[in-house]
Amino acid sequence: MTQAAGYDTVVDGRTEKKIFVSTGSNPDVGTADSVNNVSVSVDSGKSFLTTKPDRPEMALNFGRLQDGILIAIDFIPEWADDSHTAVNIITRHSHDGGESWQIRKGLFRPPAGEEFGGMNRGLRVHRRPIVLLDGTIMVPAYTSYKSDKGRGASVILESKDGGESWIQRSRIPASLTTNEVGWSYGTDGRLVAALRTGEVPPRLVTSYSDDDGRTWSPATPLRGPDGNQIVGIDPDIVLQPNGIMVLATGRPDDRILIDYDGTGQTWDAEEVVFANAPSTTNNGRYDGSSANNSLVNVGANRTIFFGDKCHVWGCGAYDNQFGVFAKYLSIVTPGVGKLDLATQVRSGVGGVSGDFAKPDKRFPETRPEGAFDGSSAPHSAAVLSARDGVAPTMVVKLDQPYPVSRIGLMLGTGQPLDATVSLSADGHTWSDPVVTARGTHDHALRYTDFSAIDAQYIKITASAGTATPVTELEVYTADVQTFENEPVFGVPRGFTDAKHAWTTDVSETPGTTALGGFRSRTALRLWDKWEDDNATATKMSADTAHQTVSFDWGVTDHRGPFVVEVKGHSGGSTTTPWRFRIVDTKPAQTIEVHDGTKWTALGTLTKRVELFQWATVTIDATTTEAAITVNGQRLTTTKRAEAAASLAGIAFSTGDPIAYGPTFYIDNLRVAGA
Repeated sequence: MTQAAGYDTVVDGRTEKKIFVSTGSNPDVGTADSVNNVSVSVDSGKSFLTTKPDRPEMALNFGRLQDGILIAIDFIPEWADDSHTAVNIITRHSHDGGESWQIRKGLFRPPAGEEFGGMNRGLRVHRRPIVLLDGTIMVPAYTSYKSDKGRGASVILESKDGGESWIQRSRIPASLTTNEVGWSYGTDGRLVAALRTGEVPPRLVTSYSDDDGRTWSPATPLRGPDGNQIVGIDPDIVLQPNGIMVLATGRPDDRILIDYDGTGQTWDAEEVVFANAPSTTNNGRYDGSSANNSLVNVGANRTIFFGDKCHVWGCGAYDNQFGVFAKYLSIVTPGVGKLDLATQVRSGVGGVSGDFAKPDKRFPETRPEGAFDGSSAPHSAAVLSARDGVAPTMVVKLDQPYPVSRIGLMLGTGQPLDATVSLSADGHTWSDPVVTARGTHDHALRYTDFSAIDAQYIKITASAGTATPVTELEVYTADVQTFENEPVFGVPRGFTDAKHAWTTDVSETPGTTALGGFRSRTALRLWDKWEDDNATATKMSADTAHQTVSFDWGVTDHRGPFVVEVKGHSGGSTTTPWRFRIVDTKPAQTIEVHDGTKWTALGTLTKRVELFQWATVTIDATTTEAAITVNGQRLTTTKRAEAAASLAGIAFSTGDPIAYGPTFYIDNLRVAGA
């Protein structure tokens, strides 16, 4: 059983998720006490350097109170009396980031007229507590009351005193046995719950609440993209900051469901994350994983899936080699021009200023940079506040002017708030608001598209007299593919003929084995470790007689040439009229052009592009003449590789001829036709 949860911290100026992963080592029987091993990551899941055995806390029911104290609610309570009329819900509190825990026992009695049925120790708490703005803790549980005559039920427990006492807030109505619950707020403000049924095999049903879990709609089958009810157990739901909802389940396999509008009403896609079944018949089909999985958001469009590689029923097929895995999921919204505000501000090429509330040492993630840290968690925000009836503002300065055409904005975490967003080219003269938020109850980013406006400054203005958390801000440009909103390790949208090329955000640290992007986290990476093949990626565009392409080019391995080609069309066929390559020669680097038969030197760069450095490259071409500019040095040619009637895109590759080792990065790609 693998469960995970986390909360936001700040490490070296970056918001990082501190993640706790608990794995059970107790027998999988109802009478066994929970025994947990806990692994901890302090870098958003990149590494887990600490694992402690036999820990008291469990990540299944992990949360954070409004005062910053961590809580972990035990899965199994204890009987409060010998007659078994009540249980003590055991809540563990930590004031030191999970290093130590103090026990608090809170009495829970069934509602009037109900008695516990035959379940050992009354009920099971499952999972993911939600803490409301007034401090109320809500957490699902499953039990069986005597009135249910053996049928199990899923309920919501609540505590208004930090776990000192508990009552049943609600029961999710269902026509059959239900137990495990995964839940989350949706983009429409409703709570979405997915429940496991008692059927064989188990299936999922869903229910909704529009009053913070006080009442629920009758549970109905949760259907996948094909219209069939989902078979699975232990559902977990998260709403990514970008508004996309993700549901994890399994048995068979480990799977996710994706709802792009974030309401949980229609699941648009289903994907297998991990498949390990030892056989395809009978129970063997379900033994590849316990499917007790968890999801943790670690970015606006990035979530980690935690699972195990086999379970006791079927792990004998793998010589009992148990294992836990984590896999990044990149699930993105439309729009390829997202700007990396966090890296721009951190590196000093951008900036942020405004009217901010005083820092709170309990929540270091509450700071100006919290507005674009990729987290929608409470307190990971820039809180705007001003005195004397002044409307507080926040201004973000970009590294350069862009034609801004899309804004994503999230205010608070569910409370009604107001704000506007305006744009400026000079920081003095402002546009009319391009975004107007009035009384929004945000649980994720809301996106607004508009006609592009040239701007280098973005201003958010909140209501006077109200402390307004700007939880997330995203800015998109209309003319640049930045790779910030692409699936990591996937082929960027709009690219074809991609081999050994993918979106990467491996590192932000210069001089390591890899680069991130130029003034950003991500880029398109061409990675060539083959002696018989090249890395390639092509982006076609609309036909034009005059095309200008610009991009930032980074290098971590010079062992082969970098080739860039202008694509075109002639007589209905794709052609390559212009081919350039940059060859690493010592002491200089040579730019060469292909005339259809051979490569010839076009010129020598006056300044080398060293490893772990970036260069700005521009190709300005017609069907008869082309110019390539590298870091301001311009070289022209009329030597075409092939004839073309029009120009229609760009292609990148490593090596011509084939070379082993070159690794190049492309960022901030612009393709424009006259």
